[in-house]
Amino acid sequence: MMKQTGKILLAVCAVCALLSANALAFTVVEGGDLTEINAPHEWAKAEIEQAREAGLLTEHTDDCFKEDITRFQFAELIVNLAEKATGKTIEPAPDTTFTDCSEAAVLKAYAAGIVSGVGDQQFAPDQTTNREQIATMIYRAVTYIEQQSGKTFAEKNADLSAYTDRDSVSDWAAEGVGVLANNGIMKGTSDTTLSPADPCSVEQSVLLALRVFNLAK
Repeated sequence: MMKQTGKILLAVCAVCALLSANALAFTVVEGGDLTEINAPHEWAKAEIEQAREAGLLTEHTDDCFKEDITRFQFAELIVNLAEKATGKTIEPAPDTTFTDCSEAAVLKAYAAGIVSGVGDQQFAPDQTTNREQIATMIYRAVTYIEQQSGKTFAEKNADLSAYTDRDSVSDWAAEGVGVLANNGIMKGTSDTTLSPADPCSVEQSVLLALRVFNLAK
């Protein structure tokens, strides 16, 4: 009986060791500081590094690059961009503005007119967002940066006639989507499609912030 128990224990240990080895093999990547699932796609790496060098990455966006971005993550990203581009610190709104979020980045973004709530004093920080919502918030950030810097860097051309799915863009998002598309900030998903309801990942959002930053410079 003792011998049989010993064999079972050895087998269990061997399986555990194998699983641990496989887990490590999956998670370790170049530099050893990001898991494979968190690392940016190859096509995004060069611009991600440019964004990092410019100080545009934030605590909650310098990771999980392939995941869909949340409203809180985007608020943090866009406020950092606005402050870097203008050289000015945004004064946050009162911490009683939302009942579900008191993060400084969210309150700053709200105070600057870049983000708004979802109703009933809710911000929904963990809710993910889509392309037309992102475009609207970036357009507001562009407007804020231009006002604060006294420099216009985005032509206010909101024409969407080149896109076959223009009617799927919400009325409230049409201006932001159009201006970003026509300034090469948020390009279409093809030459003729905008895909406004598609999700937006962390890495895509970082690249959008970098493009605005470069234009604002």
